[in-house]
Amino acid sequence: MGVQQRPIRRGDIHWATYVFPHEWGGSPGGTSIEKQRPVLIVQNDADNENELYPIVQAAPITTQKTDRIFEQDVLLPAGEANLQQTSKVLLGLTQPFLKARLGHKLGRVSPVRMREVELKLLRLFGFVRKRR
Repeated sequence: MGVQQRPIRRGDIHWATYVFPHEWGGSPGGTSIEKQRPVLIVQNDADNENELYPIVQAAPITTQKTDRIFEQDVLLPAGEANLQQTSKVLLGLTQPFLKARLGHKLGRVSPVRMREVELKLLRLFGFVRKRR
């Protein structure tokens, strides 16, 4: 970690050290094992470019249970953003990461896919309501 390629952009996928909430304290002694996982940068580019602001908001990506997509998930087919396997972005687990701890850039999602992310984030945080 800490080997960062500048600039960080919304829609980029970077490696980051991350522990899923269900893995917290899962090993003997109550400690968690951090793993390198891809994360999607969802924060705006103005804050991403601000060198005095050390945080970036990102959502983790998993290859697990891609057959089960919830409303707050976004499916990424294999090959998109250089991902080797079909994956999903877990927008419900969006959280801050230190910019200095981001790893290498893996790739970038398409503009169409990023628009899907944006719409789902608006719904997730209650800025728009889904029509029934």
